[in-house]
Amino acid sequence: MSTNARFSSWPGADNTDRMRDNQYLTPVYATTLTINPVKSSTLVNVGALTGAMTINLGAGSATTAPYVGDRIKFLFTSAASQIVTFGTNCLSTGTLTVAAGKTANITMMFNGTSWCEECRTITA
Repeated sequence: MSTNARFSSWPGADNTDRMRDNQYLTPVYATTLTINPVKSSTLVNVGALTGAMTINLGAGSATTAPYVGDRIKFLFTSAASQIVTFGTNCLSTGTLTVAAGKTANITMMFNGTSWCEECRTITA
């Protein structure tokens, strides 16, 4: 819930694009997935969806990550049509339907209190 941007003198500790601090997560499918991003850029490659999923994101505290401008991107695949709902601390344009045999991704940016959807893509 920090409203500060990531500035620091050590490499990889800011979100100003001078230095990048990445995180890569590969959680297995679960009906509810809670992620607490601590890096300036987090990529979450979710295991194949086998049912509906709800994603909750951590908002940190006044002095801990995430920080304003931090980003998170989710990658999804599914053998059958599945719905992803964005829950706690997420401001999205609605649910994401991952059609059978398609891949989808969604990117969000932290604004100091919530993760705001930037864009989403579903393969043709």
